Amino acid sequence: QNVINAFTQTARSERCAYYGNVTVGRDVTVAELRQAYHAVVLSYGAEDNRVLGIPGENLSGVYSAREFVGWYNGLPENRDLKPDLSCETALILGHGNVALDIARILLSPLSLLRKTDITDGSLAALACSKVKRVWLVGRRGPLQVAFTIKELREMINLPGARPVLNPADFTGLENAVKDVPRPRKRLTELMIKTALEKPGEKMLEAEAAAPREWGLKFQRSPQEVLPTTDGRRARGIRMALTRLEGSGDSAKAVPTGDVEELECGLVLSSIGYRSLPLDPAVPFDTQRGIVPNSSGRVEGVPGLYCSGWVKRGPTGVIITTMNDSFDTAQSVLEDLQVGALDVSTSREGFGAVESILRSRGVRPVSFSDWEKIDAAEVARGKAAGKPREKIVDPQEMLQLIGH
Repeated sequence: QNVINAFTQTARSERCAYYGNVTVGRDVTVAELRQAYHAVVLSYGAEDNRVLGIPGENLSGVYSAREFVGWYNGLPENRDLKPDLSCETALILGHGNVALDIARILLSPLSLLRKTDITDGSLAALACSKVKRVWLVGRRGPLQVAFTIKELREMINLPGARPVLNPADFTGLENAVKDVPRPRKRLTELMIKTALEKPGEKMLEAEAAAPREWGLKFQRSPQEVLPTTDGRRARGIRMALTRLEGSGDSAKAVPTGDVEELECGLVLSSIGYRSLPLDPAVPFDTQRGIVPNSSGRVEGVPGLYCSGWVKRGPTGVIITTMNDSFDTAQSVLEDLQVGALDVSTSREGFGAVESILRSRGVRPVSFSDWEKIDAAEVARGKAAGKPREKIVDPQEMLQLIGH
């Protein structure tokens, strides 16, 4: 909510202009933008996902976290996903916040989901879901999980779903976390407490009533998604058991030679997002999936900057990205002050871009156009007793604003 308020204030400022529905690199090039402006900042995030690179990855029932999250969040490009939720056990590969969020959506009571802005189509599919067990699997151990405490706590407290953590995974960890940074320490302590908690009578009653469960599995690396006899669908996954070499965040998972098979009809790969190159004129490190830069200054291209996941890689939450943008803004200001940005000649700004877009038949969407779409979503949501009902068809959005 705070982010929405801050962005709305910024977008309404007369010093800021918003032009949506424009694809940079296709509708207008980065070179054209650099001619029109003294400084250009790329902060376009990570819209692709890392692939597992294992046999069976393309079987029916296997989805990337990115498309699955896009589906329940109402992203137009994922609106036709139609995930098959007819199995009892789902397996999520990854120990990050996105993995936890998927587990939460799969196991949340419908009464809770109905009050959110989840799309109607996703709600209908989840209402018919047979999934009642979700495993979150990671290559490394409890000290290397990437999710944060707020998200874990929300999952532990989810009504009607009990956490299944193996006490053996956490033995001896109390000592190991004594000297680690506080956020990691508190997160590990919460996992230990959840794993070792002796259920009281009330808890036992609640557990008997909890039809759903979720758990964390550690030191397992996916080797192959196993097909059903007809070779079409996922029926399980074969995993290599790993041991850790090194400690802390730099610990590496090395296969032990042992394997384990786990039955599941739904596999969600949540092993990270990846930025894509935007335009041939912009340097891009395909290995790391970032624009090479120093404090946000794009290497070898004066006046071009970057921020966010395309600058640092796809890690962190809103606050991480926010601090990152302050860092890039600081670089722009410093370059202005020391004269590294040549502002002696005036630039035409959007006037130049607008004529380029017009010549290519592209009509940008303004912020007030976007606010009309926003208002329509909120009004539809109100009628259904939820914060908003997302419009998932871009054509419908454009019709709504008279484009």
